[in-house]
Amino acid sequence: MKQYTHAWLAMLAIKRLEKVEIPEMMNIKGEPTPMARDAKLLVRLFKSYRDFVVKGAWYPDHVLSDNAGDYSHSLKHTPFLAGEKPTFKRLPDTMEVYKLMKAKSPIYKNKEPFIICLGNLQDRCDAMAHTIVDNFKIQYTEEKGNPILPSSTHMALRYFMFSHYIADCHMPLHCDARSLGGIHGAIESEWERQIKNSYEIDKDNERFFYDPEGYPLAKKMTPMTQKVEEKIVTRPFDYSWGSASGTREYMEAVAQYSYMLAREMVPESVGDVSIGQYKKSEAYKNFEEYSAMLMADAVDSIARSWLHVWVRYRNWGPDKAMIDAAVKEKKEQKAKEKEKEKDSQSTEQ
Repeated sequence: MKQYTHAWLAMLAIKRLEKVEIPEMMNIKGEPTPMARDAKLLVRLFKSYRDFVVKGAWYPDHVLSDNAGDYSHSLKHTPFLAGEKPTFKRLPDTMEVYKLMKAKSPIYKNKEPFIICLGNLQDRCDAMAHTIVDNFKIQYTEEKGNPILPSSTHMALRYFMFSHYIADCHMPLHCDARSLGGIHGAIESEWERQIKNSYEIDKDNERFFYDPEGYPLAKKMTPMTQKVEEKIVTRPFDYSWGSASGTREYMEAVAQYSYMLAREMVPESVGDVSIGQYKKSEAYKNFEEYSAMLMADAVDSIARSWLHVWVRYRNWGPDKAMIDAAVKEKKEQKAKEKEKEKDSQSTEQ
């Protein structure tokens, strides 16, 4: 994906965290986690520093340049007919591409064998998640003014960089090993054109102009961008990773279904064609619908991954005492209930 497409997806992830209802839940240890409050705190962090860090959304391409050889920005799959039937990972049921591919993809229906043949995108995402938590821990531990202290601007920047890799995993051709560089670039250029046509862009400062709520200022949105905007505030929020145990496995799962979608969006019969030829093909009839679905999924994954990282940090440091107290209270309450039940049984005897 290109510059402003990445920035747009990151901004919409902030919007999703602010606008959608986020249910409270217990974490994996059975400890209470005030998810809605955590999301609100994270949104506050982003809104305080977004002007200077939105460029982080395209830093991985423009500065880090770690996409040479299709490594850190891709997780390429290819058919492997001699292999075993695949084990498909499960994603949250709110993910639209996941549900569509389960219902439609012949790869899923027939369990057609495939393997990962190139890329370490899942490892890059996992590494980004760990380093963000690590840097928050350093920021929490060290005294203000210490030169080794990561600034909040730096932390927001790292979050935006993280979003880049997550979004790339939702771009179907980042997960397909076929040589489709021409149509790949053409599709991303079409998305970028729609973003630029839909929103007011502050070209001098390489960022969006904002509406009164602090999000990209719309002018005349295309049907695709309008659909994505609607989806990200109406789709229920599912904090879970599906069948995954963390960021790495989650991105592997996303890549499986992105690969299947690549085979739907650009079938073998179409191949590596120009955007003009692609628009004349039968495959193009679903382009806008599929684009809106994968973009909304990307926003969902960014918001989910961001919040998981934030909660890991909050539970370690700022909220640890509160959580420990709540867990203690819960244990004491259970003990009292057990004792009361025991007394009741003794009385009956």
